[in-house]
Amino acid sequence: MKSSTLSFMITILAALTQAAPTATQPAPRQEFKVGLTFFGAAGASYDMNVPTDDTPYPITNPLSVSSIYSNGGGNCNFYTRDGGDGFLPDSGTIDINPPQPQISVICDSA
Repeated sequence: MKSSTLSFMITILAALTQAAPTATQPAPRQEFKVGLTFFGAAGASYDMNVPTDDTPYPITNPLSVSSIYSNGGGNCNFYTRDGGDGFLPDSGTIDINPPQPQISVICDSA
C-alpha cells in the first residue's frame, strides 16, 4: 500500500507541475532617447541623450545656452534657473534669448 500511495502522490505532483502556468517576464520596454545639442557662445556646446519617459533630467553643465537642437523623436521642455522655459516639438532648433544655463529637461514621445 505504501508503494501505491507513493506512486499516486508522484503522479499527482507531476500532473500539477505540468498544469501550473509559468510566470513570464514582460518584454523590456524600449525607450527612445532624444539626442539634444546645447549651443553657447564661441562654438561651445554639449550633448545629452534624454529618454522619452516624461521624467525630469537634471542638466548640470553651466554653459550659458543660446540655442538647443533636437534630432527628433520626442517633444522636450527645458527649464532655466530663473524660471524660464522652452518647448521643442520633435526635431529642430529653438533659440534661448537671453542665453542662460539650463537646469532640467523633460521629453516625451512625439
